[in-house]
Amino acid sequence: MSRDTPGSSRWIMPLPLPEDRVASMSGSLGLPPEVCQVLLRRGVETPTEAKIFLRPHLSDVHSPLDLPDMERAAIRVERALGGGETILVHGDYDADGMSASALLTLGLRELGGRAEAFVPHRTRDGYDLSDAGLQRATELGATLIVTADCGVTAGEAVRKAASLGIDVVVTDHHRPGAELPKAVAVVNPMLPGSQYPFRDLAGVGVAFKLLSVLYERTGVGIQALNQHLDLVALGTVADQMPLTGENRILVRAGLRAMERSRKPGLRALLGNVGIGPDQRIEAEHISYRIAPRLNSVGRMAEADSGLRLLLAADSGEAQKLADHLERLNAERRLTDTTVYEEVRKQVRARVRDEDQAVVVWGDDWHPGVIGIVASRLVESTHRPSIVISFDGDVGRGSGRSVEGFHLFDALQECESMLERFGGHRMAAGLTVRRENVDALAQALREIARRDLRDRVPAEELRLDLELPLEKVDPVLHRWMAHLAPFGSGNPQPVLMVRGVGLERVARVGNEGGHLRFQLVADGRRVPAIAFGMGRRLQEARAAGRADVAMEMAENSWNGRTELQARVLDFRTIEP
Repeated sequence: MSRDTPGSSRWIMPLPLPEDRVASMSGSLGLPPEVCQVLLRRGVETPTEAKIFLRPHLSDVHSPLDLPDMERAAIRVERALGGGETILVHGDYDADGMSASALLTLGLRELGGRAEAFVPHRTRDGYDLSDAGLQRATELGATLIVTADCGVTAGEAVRKAASLGIDVVVTDHHRPGAELPKAVAVVNPMLPGSQYPFRDLAGVGVAFKLLSVLYERTGVGIQALNQHLDLVALGTVADQMPLTGENRILVRAGLRAMERSRKPGLRALLGNVGIGPDQRIEAEHISYRIAPRLNSVGRMAEADSGLRLLLAADSGEAQKLADHLERLNAERRLTDTTVYEEVRKQVRARVRDEDQAVVVWGDDWHPGVIGIVASRLVESTHRPSIVISFDGDVGRGSGRSVEGFHLFDALQECESMLERFGGHRMAAGLTVRRENVDALAQALREIARRDLRDRVPAEELRLDLELPLEKVDPVLHRWMAHLAPFGSGNPQPVLMVRGVGLERVARVGNEGGHLRFQLVADGRRVPAIAFGMGRRLQEARAAGRADVAMEMAENSWNGRTELQARVLDFRTIEP
């Protein structure tokens, strides 16, 4: 299979909009027409909807009691709080799971509860509530386990817990299997028959909802809980949940809470990634700097270090743990690169150009990095991709998907070939025996061919707005910032400028992997950076003019901040 090179994106042009409609919204809101065009193209149809979108408020969140089983869950946890029971908070080993576990543990302790947190060791314990968690609950003398970001498929473990006299309350956001665990309560917006208005909460969002009920009922009040929205923002963005609807409200408030956060662990983590105490924090800081470090400890089988960092009460201990995360993140990068090179060999050997899905497997690939490798395969092949690492006859796999292909549903069709699986539309994990892997790969390729039909695999670049270069300025950038937080479901606006010159083109970065140049038109110059496009140096230099797809960003250097075009693709126009 050939790899697409930068510049092969399929541009999806913005749909034309009636000028009177844009003008009407612009006049009603006092916003530039360019911002209104982006809003309209993203489904924000009226000034009223726009005001809600632009000024999300915590008072607009949905009632937590609308979640399935919330009443039963709250009653059981209240009883544990009142009776002095020991509660084990059992999380997952990714950033969402750690955030949800830390949130529940801190919240229950603030309510006077005796709560201890636990996350499994990836390679020793595996995913989800299992014997390791039950053993820890027994050691603590816990009579209640509250799961965080896991548990909805842990039917056997819940049965074992009951036999040990331990109740289980599940809080999760993953798709359930055919049979729900027989827990005291299963709080999950994705349950069949759920009437909850917003189904895309992260695991930490569901945990926050449970605490919302408990803080109100115990008289502490929701305002005291809102200080922990920093953890809600962290887990929601890290898990790449859509930043729309209720998530937009929680994350926007959570980013501001993170700026004010007094949690020693978060402060140490922010400092290590170069975010100062007076700096504004954006969702992309979580996506590209903070979440990778937390996920690294889980991937390298030490998620407990990440959880202890988020719970740390002492700044000295927090800094030691944050430095440990830095070292593990560097180790993870080296491992990721090694495994990716081996996986590329498998892709070339096993995957044909006509295949609509990529399924590869090998022995002893580090299970902690196969999810990252699957993500890189999606980026390079533009196909849903699953990477499976075998240890003996049992393989653990991690998959990532593309728009139009529901990965969890596809795995559900292959359930008879799998030992275990879980996840959602865009990401999933699985366990498969070696004798079934060939049949699994063939079945997934057929499902992808059916669901994706004749789709030509290529990166799609959806353009929000076409405008002249003279409009690309700090004023418009500040207006566009009102659409933040940006991320999954609400990406940065992608702008297109036509027929601009590319001047002062040079390679920069490690091994010249990036391009730096200036966009020029009618006397206006905008500095530009094109990440990963170093190989297009000669193409850019030879271009007389080009159409450019870009995002607006700020570049700070030596105390100076300037507007910069972050180029996503360009199409040269012959001189």
